[in-house]
Amino acid sequence: MKTTNFTLREWQISDAASLAENANNINIWNNVRDYFPHPYTEKDGQEFITKVLTGEFGIQKAIVVEGQAVGGVGVFPQSDVERISAEIGYWLGEKYWNKGIVTEAVKQMATYVFTGFSFQKIFTAVFDFNTASQKVLQKAGFEREGILKQAAVKNGKVIDLHYYGLTKTQWKNLVMYKFFHKDDSLVLEDLLYESIFLPEGIEPLPRNIIKKPEIYNYIRDFGSKKDDFCIFATLYDKIAGGVWVRVLADEIKGYGNIDSETPEFAIAVFKEYRNLGIGTNLMLQMIDFMSNKGYKQVSLSVQKENYAVKMYQKLGFEIVNENEHDYIMVLKKK
Repeated sequence: MKTTNFTLREWQISDAASLAENANNINIWNNVRDYFPHPYTEKDGQEFITKVLTGEFGIQKAIVVEGQAVGGVGVFPQSDVERISAEIGYWLGEKYWNKGIVTEAVKQMATYVFTGFSFQKIFTAVFDFNTASQKVLQKAGFEREGILKQAAVKNGKVIDLHYYGLTKTQWKNLVMYKFFHKDDSLVLEDLLYESIFLPEGIEPLPRNIIKKPEIYNYIRDFGSKKDDFCIFATLYDKIAGGVWVRVLADEIKGYGNIDSETPEFAIAVFKEYRNLGIGTNLMLQMIDFMSNKGYKQVSLSVQKENYAVKMYQKLGFEIVNENEHDYIMVLKKK
C-alpha cells in the first residue's frame, strides 16, 4: 500500500530502533492509551513487533517514510457477539504531523480491512481534547456516534470519549463517480489490462499485451471520438474502477462490434475493490448516461467463462452472437 510520501507495510524486527525513536515522545503518549509505553525503548519496540509477527496484537501496519518506520496503524478484532467489529488505533512520529499522512493511512487501512476481512464495522474512541484525531476520522468517512461522558482518565484527569464508527455500508457509500479527463489516460491503460479476463489457474499475462492493436484500440487516443465516454468509480479520491464506451467499427473492429453506430462497453475494477458492487454500479451509471444521450443500443463482448456474464444478463443484456470462447451481447433501449 503506497502513496506519494509514505507506505503501509508489515512490521519488521529491524524497525525497532526507528519505532522507538519516533514513539518515545510525551506528546504522542498524551493522546494514546496508557499501555503504550513511555518512555519508549528499543526493547519495547522489539516486544511489540514480536507480538505483531506472532499474531498477538491484531492487524498492524507500519507507516514508513523514506525507509523508516515512523508510526503505525492497526485494528483489533473484537470477540463474541462483537466479532464483526474491529477497533482502529494509530499514531505517528511528531516530526511527520500535519502532512496528511495519518488521514491517508486510516483510509488505506479501512480499505484493507473491508476488502480483505469480514468485518462490518471499524470504530474507535478518541479523547475529547484530541480534535486533530477527530478530524482525521471525519476525513476518512467515520461518523461520531456518541460521546461517552466521563468514561476515561488520562494524566489523572477524567475525560469524555468521542466514539467514532465506520460501517462497511457507509464505506461503500463513499464511492463517487466522475467522467474521464485527459489526465486519466495512464489509469485507463491500467484498467484496460485489468479488463482482460483470465480463467482460474492461468498465469498473468505480460503488461505489454495491451499494446496489441486489437486491444489497445479500445483506448487509443481516448476522448478524440464523439462516441468516447468513460466513467470512473473513486474511493477516497483513488480510482477503483471504470467503464468506457466507444464505437469500434474501423479497420480494427472491437470484439463486441455489431455495426458502425453502436458503442461497445469495456469495464474493469481493480482487484482490491472487487465484490463490492462497484462494477454493477458503474454499468448502471453508464447505461443511464447512454440512454439519456439517445443511443438506441450498446454492445459488449465477454468470455463465456467470465462470471460477469450473469451480471450483464441481470442488467438486460442479451446474447446475439457467439464464437468458441465469447458471447456478443446487446442491450437495447426500452
